[in-house]
Amino acid sequence: MPDTALQSSRLEFLPAPDHLDPPLGEVHVWRVELESAQRPAFRGGLRQVLARYLAEGPEEIELTVGEHGKPRLAGEQLHFNLSHSGAMALIAVCGDREVGVDVEQIKPGRDLIALAERALLPADAAAVREAAEAKREATFYRLWACHEARLKCLGVGIGSLPPPGSPPVAVETLEVSPEHAAAVAVAGTALLPLRGWTFDSPHPEDG
Repeated sequence: MPDTALQSSRLEFLPAPDHLDPPLGEVHVWRVELESAQRPAFRGGLRQVLARYLAEGPEEIELTVGEHGKPRLAGEQLHFNLSHSGAMALIAVCGDREVGVDVEQIKPGRDLIALAERALLPADAAAVREAAEAKREATFYRLWACHEARLKCLGVGIGSLPPPGSPPVAVETLEVSPEHAAAVAVAGTALLPLRGWTFDSPHPEDG
């Protein structure tokens, strides 16, 4: 699959305004941290993010689900994706390209070589296997986040392989916290500029 080379970005996450125009030619990445790590809380956070672009109340936003579980707006006004791990979520939003995002909480003590051989592409699994022990954890989580962000951008099931003839996807790793690995993917051969947002005091409830 003709992906671009990976790049890394350290985003500054700024408090977001109440209203935003749909991002064209760039990707907005939202960081949401909640006391509850339950899925309904993050779904509520997603509705609050989308409401800032759509000039609608969070409870008015109609979401549908694609064949492999990727959420979409019923009207397709925006492309977006949500990932959460532990009490952190990332939401990627773009006005004119498909996007995918993934965040993974780093969990020590796992058999990373076995996980890589089961879940990653052969070249990525080899990179984990051949990494120095001191760097193996960082290598695994970085490649895992990139792999899942890519799959989510393509709209295929997590744990599967990209289908033959898949369109190109550009992938960028994100530095969001010392305890997490993250990546964002966008359809196309070129990466787009990124802008980071966060809630001032996020307490979303499921809409």
